[in-house]
Amino acid sequence: MNSCQTKIVALLLASVCMTVTCRAQTDPSKSLMTLGQEAAPGVRLIGRIVPPRLTESSGMVASRQFPGVFWSHTDGGGPKKQTLFALDAEGNSLGEFFVGNVAITDWEDIAIDDQKHLYIADTGNNDNRRREVLVHEIDEPVLKTDERVISARRSWRLRWPGEVFDCEAMFIWQGHGYLVSKVFNDARAQIFRFPLTDTKDTVVLELVATTRIESPVTGADISPDGKLLGLVAKSGAFVYRIDGDVARAGKGKPFQTKFRHEHIEACTFVPEGLLVTAESREIYLFTAAAFRQK
Repeated sequence: MNSCQTKIVALLLASVCMTVTCRAQTDPSKSLMTLGQEAAPGVRLIGRIVPPRLTESSGMVASRQFPGVFWSHTDGGGPKKQTLFALDAEGNSLGEFFVGNVAITDWEDIAIDDQKHLYIADTGNNDNRRREVLVHEIDEPVLKTDERVISARRSWRLRWPGEVFDCEAMFIWQGHGYLVSKVFNDARAQIFRFPLTDTKDTVVLELVATTRIESPVTGADISPDGKLLGLVAKSGAFVYRIDGDVARAGKGKPFQTKFRHEHIEACTFVPEGLLVTAESREIYLFTAAAFRQK
């Protein structure tokens, strides 16, 4: 190789290295942030999801009977993605359980009630091809057990009342399940509900509230006392003071913490604020005063 060719190769390698470096700096999934660092005002990185099989955390909810335990799952469906993961707040694994008696098409969120039950939102509808979606109820697993397969106790087949939507957010409150539409093009997110009563029939979802949120909603949670409703979207986190009445989310203006992150997928209330996960493995704590349970 002559000197001219050597210079050309060096320039090409430098160009490739510069491109890779730029991509690494702008891609939030390859964040160089250290734990405890502030990602934005009121937003702090507190952990990263460790279990290798939890590739895209799409939902998270805090246990109400096991302090410090959080339940999460991978986005999508199929046998390899029907695993329920127990984590601590920093993302370390506490256990894994396989959901064995239902076929999940697109698991997008998880919710909890006060009766030791978890709820699986098989509600993903990226191409708007599903006319019906499903929600399954399971008993919250006990960590110190040899039984690692869990089964759904009840299921609900649900249909949107009008236009078909995608849905990645769910919460449970006072005998009802609530789904939040994920819409685009500045359309406002809407909250629908269905009764948690036994039925084999398809249930048509009831519209409860149309919010002011114009960013695609990807996760939801309600505080255990029902005072606060938290929603996360690509533009950050929103918290409504609803005082037990979900319809209030359509009447009031939420408190918003702005934090642009394309991979934000889930949220759950903790005493310190709102815990938020991303499909790119980061765990953030939104610490604004309005997010705290008071």
